[in-house]
Amino acid sequence: MLLTVVTLVVVAAGVTVVALSTGASTSCDIPNSVQEQPTLATTAPGGGGIEVVEKGISSSGLASMGAILRNTSNHIAYRTRLTLKVVVSVNGLPPGPFESPTTTIEIPVILPGQQVGVGRPLIPVTATNKVISADVDLRTTTWLPNGTLGGFTPTTDTYDSINRANASPPADAVRYTERSTNCRALSSRRTAVIFRAANGHIVGGDLLPPDGKGNAAGSPQQPPPSPSCSPGERGTWVVPLQDIPQNADPGRTELYSYCDLNTPPTDINDA
Repeated sequence: MLLTVVTLVVVAAGVTVVALSTGASTSCDIPNSVQEQPTLATTAPGGGGIEVVEKGISSSGLASMGAILRNTSNHIAYRTRLTLKVVVSVNGLPPGPFESPTTTIEIPVILPGQQVGVGRPLIPVTATNKVISADVDLRTTTWLPNGTLGGFTPTTDTYDSINRANASPPADAVRYTERSTNCRALSSRRTAVIFRAANGHIVGGDLLPPDGKGNAAGSPQQPPPSPSCSPGERGTWVVPLQDIPQNADPGRTELYSYCDLNTPPTDINDA
């Protein structure tokens, strides 16, 4: 059967969308890219914006922070950038801001009404190193009219189990099942994990490559049948950079696959 390639360019509200359709019998309306026009993430056209729903930090070991964001607008938030505002006290010195490339995070897509988790390790906590406070500084996003991304749907991540390993560096593994109903493979830009205590409070988080990549000490696992953010279902895992907080309730663990239209030339999530 002769296949044809059709390029469709749609301009809506100043946003250029490029989508490719291959074949007469199969098509996918999820665009390959959109033109970014960053503006304030807290204020969307017509009202609403991105807001912080809850946050929390771990208090021992390699301290980490987790937070939940929500899109309260009727627009899609594309490539939302935020910075973790962390104040620490080191060696008894007066508290001051903690700055690191890893404290800036980009969330590929937040649909209207959707909630997404973010997380990152902060500093090693010792008798003299303490995290005084931690917050989320919402920076920029590209607001897209609802429907601009075609049939794009958030990937569903279901927690399966935690394998704790007494090793150095940490080798605890969080296993989960990822399901995508999207019509094409998307680009994985890491997976956020949120840890909660038995009372539901957030007690840390992380942002990690799926399939246990990035930590050679991770427990050997069977590779998933397909890459993260591909259509279908796969079992996969992440290996946090710190021991999973001892007060974390495994059953309350949440995971969020960061699936993008494409991978940017420089991915700040890989810092």
